[in-house]
Amino acid sequence: MEKLIGIIENYVEYDGEITRDLRFKGDLGLSSFDTVCMVEEMKNEFGKKVEPSDFIKYKTVGEMADFLEA
Repeated sequence: MEKLIGIIENYVEYDGEITRDLRFKGDLGLSSFDTVCMVEEMKNEFGKKVEPSDFIKYKTVGEMADFLEA
């Protein structure tokens, strides 16, 4: 999960600690552009097929981390 949090920190301005329960859109305010950029970085870091639509399916940091690490 630390790798994912590191990627998220590159794209959002969030004052608190990024935790599993935070939602990408509601809590972190992730924009569509940032989503596309994060997808590319996640593909490179995790070697897994990731699409922007995955942010609809996996709404929280924890859900995305579980998907990427599975």
